Amino acid sequence: MVLQDQKQTGASDASSEGSGIAEVGAPMRSDAGTAASGRLLARDRLSAGVRISVELEPLDVPDRADVVAAVRTLIGFGSSARAGRMFDGDSWRYAPDELDRQAERMVKELPLHLTGDAGLPRLRDAADPDLPFTVFLGTDRASLCIDHRLGDGFLSVMLTAGVLAGKGVPSVFASADDRDPLRAALAATFGRHPARVAALVDSRRHDARSEYVGPTVSAQRGSLDLVTTIMEPQTFRALASWSRGRVPPTLAMMFALRAALERVGVPVMDEGAILVDLRRYLPSGRSTLANFVVGQPVSVMGGVDAAGARFTRDLHVGRPLAALTVGLLSQPWRRASTSDIAAAAYPIVSDMGFLRALEPLPWATETPTVRVSVDPAARNGITALTAVLRRRMNVSVSFDSSLFDRGKVEQACELLCRDPKGLLP
Repeated sequence: MVLQDQKQTGASDASSEGSGIAEVGAPMRSDAGTAASGRLLARDRLSAGVRISVELEPLDVPDRADVVAAVRTLIGFGSSARAGRMFDGDSWRYAPDELDRQAERMVKELPLHLTGDAGLPRLRDAADPDLPFTVFLGTDRASLCIDHRLGDGFLSVMLTAGVLAGKGVPSVFASADDRDPLRAALAATFGRHPARVAALVDSRRHDARSEYVGPTVSAQRGSLDLVTTIMEPQTFRALASWSRGRVPPTLAMMFALRAALERVGVPVMDEGAILVDLRRYLPSGRSTLANFVVGQPVSVMGGVDAAGARFTRDLHVGRPLAALTVGLLSQPWRRASTSDIAAAAYPIVSDMGFLRALEPLPWATETPTVRVSVDPAARNGITALTAVLRRRMNVSVSFDSSLFDRGKVEQACELLCRDPKGLLP
């Protein structure tokens, strides 16, 4: 969530960096006219097969020609800006002489049956698999389907602003550093603060995680589904007040989500996760458009205050950054995923922050809605993605409806957004 400072909570405020708008005629990057190709980074390959689908409504939808022109400008910033990369298996390529045709392919009509909570999870079926992202234009709304290998939620917001706001290109595409950010983050976090290494080891030694004991189900994914709700300004301000000085609000939201699911009869695990934006560990002035987020496990054992203290400590010592590093290094030797997983829900909260970069979009109302559909990390994951636009918190909950009853998830979401404080101790 965005109810406290980003550096404290680990939230990814999509407006906090790179949301400045460059004029359409701004200078291109030095590699703008250069063909390039390469193998996807291991960190990007972890997101193979995953799509981030975003729907925005109601809009005064721009003309297709204007959107194609905006896409063409955006993908013309060079291979380092990522937006124009085409995919071929585990490789990418950037072909300047194909960009005109590519831009035309990247803007399509939005079919009515691929809209709303029921349709958005299936928007991926209408996107060509080699394209980095696709823009779909309807009569009163627009959607984007983004290949997660291209980047995470931060990039998704910047792409949306770049193609639909009509205000030029977000400056991050002209200035972002496409070198692997992991080395820089490790140097800034542990190289400059070596005492954090010992603190990191101590943090791992005092883990309070418990092993799941209960029914299991096949890990094979079923049917991706989506439920969206709105938390009104006065409600999330009250939640902010409850959290302030006590626990990071993203953690409060995860506890509230878990309690809501449990209250309506959905079995839940004693652990969840909060998505942490690792850009917080980069040196000042450095950013990245690449995937740079990781889920930080949070045990509910001991209650919300103890969990909040552990989470804050783990953020400070760089544990999420270390977890990603170890995961990438051990990937070649890691065992294949098990065929069964817990039948209980694993609640996850991912916060996109204040969507200031999207405020200039041609909204047709003062109370617009943003829906986001994304695959949870596993079949039993129930992911709540939160984003604040014009003072209202948009909550999008993705889950597998072949495992969890949609009606119960709807009840849990309604309860979560109506009275989150009532779900907390």
